[in-house]
Amino acid sequence: MGKSGSKLNKKTLHELLENTNFSEEEIKQLYKGFHRDCPTGKVTLKEFKYIYGRFFPSGNADDFAKHVFRTFDTNKDGYVDFTEFMMAVSMTSRGSVEDKLRWTFGMYDLDRDGCITRDEMLSILEAIYDMMGPEVIDSLPLEERSPAKRRDKIFELLDDNEDAVITLEEFLHGAQRDKALVDVLTNGIFKGNK
Repeated sequence: MGKSGSKLNKKTLHELLENTNFSEEEIKQLYKGFHRDCPTGKVTLKEFKYIYGRFFPSGNADDFAKHVFRTFDTNKDGYVDFTEFMMAVSMTSRGSVEDKLRWTFGMYDLDRDGCITRDEMLSILEAIYDMMGPEVIDSLPLEERSPAKRRDKIFELLDDNEDAVITLEEFLHGAQRDKALVDVLTNGIFKGNK
């Protein structure tokens, strides 16, 4: 893997069939597209930011793309390879609601310590607001135009024991209580994907 025009090896194909919600044909088609767009077989953060930014021309997606990239790059080598890409796409597009929430929690948990602090939540929300751009922000209700105010509201809803951190359990439990909160936390990323 990694050379332009290279074929998907059987071991990788088997691993992806076992660990994603894609068929063999879908994996092969996505592999062709991935290698057409990324002939080295890996995507750098710079490339990822460029690709992501094209979807949000009215805002600045760099910071949010960095957080998504960090979540995709599971082996932390500074690249997203085809396997990492497929695992993340499977989780976010075809995973269960709980799978999607676990993935989202991992994006918000910047230091990977198993809980989301107020600062971590604010960092992600600021990146989302930057990505949305001023026109979208201005169209929000007044009380939702500030990332800090939105963070405070989310903590009020999710931090059950009021210890100033949100655990995975609190995150999942809060999402079960309030389906609208799922859209806030994921910024609608998973709309239409049940």
